[in-house]
Amino acid sequence: MKTLRLFTIILLAVLVLSTWAPAPVYAKQPDTASSSTTLVVDLAKTKLARLRVNNKTGGTLYVSFSGDRGYSFSTSNQGKTTFEPVIQSGKYTITVRASTCNGQLTFRRKVKGGTVSLPVFVCKHK
Repeated sequence: MKTLRLFTIILLAVLVLSTWAPAPVYAKQPDTASSSTTLVVDLAKTKLARLRVNNKTGGTLYVSFSGDRGYSFSTSNQGKTTFEPVIQSGKYTITVRASTCNGQLTFRRKVKGGTVSLPVFVCKHK
């Protein structure tokens, strides 16, 4: 009986210790003929663009960029607002809508850095 108890205690100790030990991880070299491609961008060397809008809608202005990458901006401040430079270069479809206006406006722009300025947005109510 003592032998069985000793064997059980040792077995439990081994199981507990094995759960605390790090699990082996195996890394595989990427295939050169892989069908997936990863794009690595060095943001320190990339020229980023900032967005500037002039909101005269009386409400919140929502701007979204769609293309290779997607960005969303919103401002409830009336007048000019300039956002931080976060937009990477590329071709974008820009959609603008406001909380106080019906519908939306769509622009196509090629961004290369600097500032993307959009026209003044005003809601006309009848």
